[in-house]
Amino acid sequence: MYRRDFFKTMIVTPFLNPFILASKSSAYDELFLISDKPQIILPSLLEDLGKLTSIPSRKFAFSSDHPKKRALIQTLDRQGWVHVLPSSQSYMSLSFHPLQQHTPASFTLVRSGQILDVRSRRLRSLWKEMNSSHASSSCLTIASLRKGPSSLTAGETVRIYRDGWRTHDLSLKKDRVLSFQARRGSLIVKIQGGKAWILESSCRHKICCLTPSISFAGERIVCAPNHFLVEIRGPGMVDTVIG
Repeated sequence: MYRRDFFKTMIVTPFLNPFILASKSSAYDELFLISDKPQIILPSLLEDLGKLTSIPSRKFAFSSDHPKKRALIQTLDRQGWVHVLPSSQSYMSLSFHPLQQHTPASFTLVRSGQILDVRSRRLRSLWKEMNSSHASSSCLTIASLRKGPSSLTAGETVRIYRDGWRTHDLSLKKDRVLSFQARRGSLIVKIQGGKAWILESSCRHKICCLTPSISFAGERIVCAPNHFLVEIRGPGMVDTVIG
């Protein structure tokens, strides 16, 4: 029963659902960590998860500002990770997202949109320790781990999907700000300097607006309530099918 409760508690956290839906392409594994002390928890998670997912290089970068950035750099450095710039040279990208309210500390690993069972004995103990103190947090750290040694490919176009249908293909080379009507109102997408992001949205929690800008082929931003998807397209990509 304990193993079942462990896995169930990790995946039912409602605040993670939109982030999991908005996870990156299959080129990434993504670790979602809810904790006010990611600098303490993340190194242990990476050590164990290294047995489940390939980490070809210990280079990392930040794709957004993080309140624990300095502490994370120090602790990861002690574990052999190297902080690099630009982020395109890294194999792990860290981002910070504030949650709307405090929720129990937890962690979840997602691969290609599927939640992985990471019930090693050590990780069960770590999860139990995190929850035994009844700690809660509004700090979500997402560690995106690139799979394989190949470098990221710069995107060429921004593709817009609404309700599963492709509606627009826009060049990344032309700066613009566009408004789109969606299921629950409107969204504003901005393209500037070869990057794209959702500037404004009518959704409640604004998770899509908090997601960092995207520029590499396969990267995505999803507004789940509006059934709205922004995807970067590049050479040789297979068309996305959304059901």
